[in-house]
Amino acid sequence: MKNNKQITKILILRSDRMGDMILSLPAISSLKKSYPKAHLAILIQEYTRDILWNNPHIDEIIIDYGQNMLELAQQIRDKKFDLAVILYPSWRNGWLCFFAGIPVRVGTGYKPVGILFNKRAYIHRSKVVCHEIDYCLRLAEKAGAQTTNREIALPIKDEDMQYAQSLLKKHGLLDTFPLIGIHPGSGGSALNWSKDNYAGLIDGLIEKYNARVIISGGSNEYDMLEQIIAKTHTNPINLSGQTNLGQLMALFSLYHLFIGPSTGPMHLAAGLGKPVIALFPPLLSQSPTKWGPYGQGHTVLMPENVECGWRRCKRERCGFFNCMDRIAVSTVLDAAGGMIGNAGIGR
Repeated sequence: MKNNKQITKILILRSDRMGDMILSLPAISSLKKSYPKAHLAILIQEYTRDILWNNPHIDEIIIDYGQNMLELAQQIRDKKFDLAVILYPSWRNGWLCFFAGIPVRVGTGYKPVGILFNKRAYIHRSKVVCHEIDYCLRLAEKAGAQTTNREIALPIKDEDMQYAQSLLKKHGLLDTFPLIGIHPGSGGSALNWSKDNYAGLIDGLIEKYNARVIISGGSNEYDMLEQIIAKTHTNPINLSGQTNLGQLMALFSLYHLFIGPSTGPMHLAAGLGKPVIALFPPLLSQSPTKWGPYGQGHTVLMPENVECGWRRCKRERCGFFNCMDRIAVSTVLDAAGGMIGNAGIGR
């Protein structure tokens, strides 16, 4: 592999989901700090672009729109990258780097796609022995980076903050305490709590702690959130579909506490430094060891007394299904009470 002075153009590939992108940020900053004079580009999905706004470590963003792979590979080839770091080891990303003729391709050695990489890190992601942040940092190290930094920085646009503040002001929520955000949707990526439990939690937060509660989600989740609200007898605010990703970041930054399942928005809240209560299933593939909210001051709750050795949920074929409802509403309320009362949550 070329030495640091010979590496002038680096491509990072992270074209999967929001949470994965957020957990890649320490690896990205480590690569830039180790190759400060190199041009660093990143290949992503368009919807995650706001996560990278004003990121000082990224010089160029390339969007994978799902276009013809050979056409995209030619676009990448024309940029003459010296080094590719494949944080998301899909076959598409592997072939893109191969056909683009990038001479050094760093990726995992344990997946079949590893045959397309010529500098491999032998990391068993499936064995879940460390956090996704650490897996990404291992790949950065294989690419020659020094990886002492694990901080996540998520700058927010002024106009997005102004929008979020105006949204709260419209509902009489600006400068209220405690302001709690709940993001009930999981996008089908993880087992989830029932609507009845989310409704009971909302009522408990409002009645027990005099909290103001916002529930968020995508525009396609509006009806689901309205069904939760219909089961409450209090007054939560449904802001689903009223923010883009940048505006959602700004909104989350104004919360005093975030509660939700294992999803990208949970990582977004944690990345913004907000205390998080995360609801996790017992599946190995979704273990909080790998996917839990990163940093200090968070609480992870999982179903109790459930024996699960599966990587994917067997659903109705499992005698514990739906095990998520073994997380009692009272347990989440108690955790919220302790975090609200913590001196770290201030106005």
